[in-house]
Amino acid sequence: MTVSPHSPISDELRDEAIEWAIRASNDGSDQDRRALAAWLAQDPAHRAAYAEISARLDWLDSFRDADLAVRREALRHRPPARRDRAQRYAGLAMAATVMLVAGLTAFSPDGWYGTHDRYTVPRGGHQAIRLADGSRLELNTDSEVEVRLNRRERSVTLQRGEAYFHVAHDASRPFTVTAGKGHTVDIGTAFDVHLRPDRVVVAVQEGRVRVDAQQSRELGAAQALAYDPAGEFVAVGPGESVASLTAWRQGKLIFDNRRLDEVLAEIGRYHDIRLRLADPALGKSKVSGTFFIDRLDTSLGIIADSLGVPLTRTQAGEVVLGTP
Repeated sequence: MTVSPHSPISDELRDEAIEWAIRASNDGSDQDRRALAAWLAQDPAHRAAYAEISARLDWLDSFRDADLAVRREALRHRPPARRDRAQRYAGLAMAATVMLVAGLTAFSPDGWYGTHDRYTVPRGGHQAIRLADGSRLELNTDSEVEVRLNRRERSVTLQRGEAYFHVAHDASRPFTVTAGKGHTVDIGTAFDVHLRPDRVVVAVQEGRVRVDAQQSRELGAAQALAYDPAGEFVAVGPGESVASLTAWRQGKLIFDNRRLDEVLAEIGRYHDIRLRLADPALGKSKVSGTFFIDRLDTSLGIIADSLGVPLTRTQAGEVVLGTP
C-alpha cells in the first residue's frame, strides 16, 4: 500500500473516523456496530474518511513488532486498563492520532525511518529522476538503483549499470553511492558511477567526492578513478576521460584510441543485438571517434570502413566484423 502523508479529510472528521475504527477493531457491541453503520450512512465523506483511516491503521499495523520510536511514543498515550470506556476510547484515539501523524512523518523522506525506492531502466533506456531531497539522478541503459532517504543519511546502491548524480547540498545528511566493494561520498558535486564486471569507475564532473574502498581517495572536477571487485584501486582505462565517461548523457559515445573489442562492448550495452569479431585478434585494433548511441548501423559502418573490414549481418541476429 502507498500512503500519502497529505490527507484530504479534515482534522475533525479524521478524529471521528479514528474513534470509529478503534471501536470496530475491539469487538464492539451490536449497539456500536449499528451506530457505526448509521454514522457511515450519514455522509459519503464519513465513508471516505473511515476507509482511509482503516487503510492507514492496517498499514501501520504491519510494523507492530518493530521497535520504532513512533510506536513507543504512541504506546505512551495508551490508557490504564481500569479507566472507563470513554477514557479508553479517548486514549486509543490519541495513540492512533500519534501513529497517524508522527508515523507518516517518520516514513517521509526526511523522517526517522525514511523512504526506500527502487528504479530500473531497460537496455537502451535513459531516465532522469528527481529525488525528494532535490538531488537529481540519471540512469543509463540496463541499470538499477535502490535509494534510501531519511533524516540521518541519503544512500544509493547501484545494483547494476551506470548512474549520474547531481547532489543537492545538505551537510547534515551525507549522500553516499555504494557500488561493488566501494562507497563514493559526495562533498558537494556531480559525478558518474559505472559498475562494470571487472571494476567500478567513478568520474567527477563538478565539485569533489571521497571514494572509500580498501583505501580512501578524494577526487576533484575532471578526475576519475576505478577500483576492482576486491576494492583495490586500479587505473582507469586509457582514453577514458571524464568527458568520454559522461558523454552518454548527451546520447553519444566518445572513444579515444580505444581497443575495438572494448568499443564494441560499449556500443552493445545499448542494443539488443550481438556484436562479434570474426577474428579475436582484430579486437586489438584501435578506434577513435564520436558516435551517436541511437545510430547503430552508422556507427558500425564507420568503424568497419576505417579498419577496412567487411560488416555482415547473420540470420542469428548478430553483426560480425571482419572476414569469416
